Amino acid sequence: MLLQSGARAADKIGYVDMNILINNSPQILAANQTLTREFEEQNNEISQQEADLQVMEDSIRQEGNFMTPDELAKLQERARILERQVRRAKEDLKDAITIRNSQLVDEVQNEIKRVVSEYAKTNGYDVILINAILYANERIDITDEILSQLREEYNTATSQ
Repeated sequence: MLLQSGARAADKIGYVDMNILINNSPQILAANQTLTREFEEQNNEISQQEADLQVMEDSIRQEGNFMTPDELAKLQERARILERQVRRAKEDLKDAITIRNSQLVDEVQNEIKRVVSEYAKTNGYDVILINAILYANERIDITDEILSQLREEYNTATSQ
């Protein structure tokens, strides 16, 4: 029994702050840029529709008193239709971004898990803990080493 507890004391434990890795890894920064590029055109279209709607609303406000009731009603109806289209387009875009963001974050989290596992095996760690810890001594925090490894792998992958 005494021998067994002595062996346990020799276990090598590390700690990783996943929030730091996720917020600072070049992989997540690249994923954010990918997300921006993928949805830039749709975002621009929505912005243009919003600008068109604003022009219509300004026209109704400024010139509505000078229009015939029929002209005003038609313009108001066109504005309501465009407003619904913009609202729907925004919701659809938000849903698409959420889904795509989830996919990209999952990919990055899998990459982080792989790098942490490889680092742990290479450096003889028995356990790597993550965020659900109230206290961790700085000597077991390997977050910076993992972040460095992620940066190195990202640079290697992008330079090829």
